[in-house]
Amino acid sequence: MFEPQSEAFAINPYKFYADLRQLDEPYFYEGAAAYLLSRYVDVEGAARNPTLVRSLDAFMDPNYVKAQQRARGWHDMPNHERFVQFSLLERDGATHFRLRVIVLRALSRRFIEQQRGMIETYVDRLLDQLLQQKEFDFVADLASHVPGHIIGHLLGVPDKDCPQLRIWSENIVQFFDVGRTQAHKILAENATTEFYFYLSDLITERRKKPQEDLISSLVAAQDAGEMSESELISTCMLILAAGHGSTIDVLGSGMHTLVSYPEQMRLLRQEPGHIQMAVQEMFRFESPLPFFHRYASEALVLNGQHYPKGTKFGLLYGSANRDPDQFHDADAFDITRNPNRHVAFGRGAHLCLGNHLSRLDMEVIFLGILRRTRHIELSDPEPAYKRSLSVRGPESLRVTLTPK
Repeated sequence: MFEPQSEAFAINPYKFYADLRQLDEPYFYEGAAAYLLSRYVDVEGAARNPTLVRSLDAFMDPNYVKAQQRARGWHDMPNHERFVQFSLLERDGATHFRLRVIVLRALSRRFIEQQRGMIETYVDRLLDQLLQQKEFDFVADLASHVPGHIIGHLLGVPDKDCPQLRIWSENIVQFFDVGRTQAHKILAENATTEFYFYLSDLITERRKKPQEDLISSLVAAQDAGEMSESELISTCMLILAAGHGSTIDVLGSGMHTLVSYPEQMRLLRQEPGHIQMAVQEMFRFESPLPFFHRYASEALVLNGQHYPKGTKFGLLYGSANRDPDQFHDADAFDITRNPNRHVAFGRGAHLCLGNHLSRLDMEVIFLGILRRTRHIELSDPEPAYKRSLSVRGPESLRVTLTPK
C-alpha cells in the first residue's frame, strides 16, 4: 500500500520507491489521481518530453478544465487562481517561454554569484549568535532564516518583512499536497491575498523609484509590454515561494545526512573544495521536491502501455535519484560522486530557475559551519520528517555545535 502521508513513508520513503520501481507498469495512486513514474529513465524522459505539460488549459476543452478544477477543490479562490494557479510554473508553451526568459535575464548566474559576499555576511551573523547557544534547532533557527531573507533581499523586500514572506509562502505551498481540506484552502487564499496587497504596494514604490533589485527589473519588463500586471505579481510570488521551502528542507536533510555519515563530514572538512559535489549529492540523496505532475497533451505509449490524452503522471524525482540502474550504490551518500546527473531540479522546459541560488546558499552555510566548528552532533538521532508526497525534509533538527 502506497501511503505517502504515513509515518512509515516519512521515516523511509525509499523502501516504497524501490517497490514501485519493481512494478511492470506505473502505479496508479488515487490520492493524486496520477500514474507514478519511479524509474530514472522514465522520470527523466517524461521531464524532457514536450508533450507532457503542467497544465490542462492548453489542450483540453475549457469546460473539462473547469470540471477538473472543481473536482480538485481549486475553485472559488479568486486570488489563488489568478496568481498561483496561473504562475510560470503552471504554464506551458509560448507563455511559459516568454516569462522564463524574463526571469532568467534578471536572475542570471553572474548576478547570483555576485551575492556570495552578502550571503556569507548574513550567515556569519546568524552563526555568531547560534554558536553561543551551542545547541539549537538547525531548521527553525538557521535554515528557515536564510532562503527567505536572501530571496527577499534580491527582490528588494525590506529585511523586517522577510519573516512574513516565509509564512505567506508556506501557507500557499501547503495547498499543493494531497489530503487538502477546506481549512487548507482558506489558508492558501488568505495568504495569497495578503501577499498580493503587499507586493502591489512594493511595486508601486519601485515604479516611482527603481532600485538595483529584481522587482525593479520585472517592473521594467511590464512597462515594456513584456508581461502583464498579474504575471508580474505571480512571478514575484513564485520566486519567493518556490525557492524558499525547498531550500529550507534540503538544508535540514543535508545537515542530517552529513552528521549521519561522519566519514563524509570529515572528508569535507579536510577537502572543502568538494563542497559543490557535496551539495549536489545532498539534493540527490534527499530531494526536497520529490513529486511533480505532468499531463499528456496527446495520447502516448510508455513502456508498451497506451495512455490517452489528458492522463496525469506523477514524476517521482525522489525515487529516480535513488535508482540503482542510474547511480552506483544509490542508497549511499558520497560527496565525491561524479558524474551525478540527479533530477532534483527537474529537466527540460521546467528546470528549476532558482537552482543556482539554492546551491549557493547551501555552499555558504555548510562551509561556514564546518569552518567555525570542530564537532557537530544530533541532539535527537531520529528527527521526524514531514508526512508528504510533495516535499521532503525534517520538521526540526536539534544539533549541538562545538565551536573551534
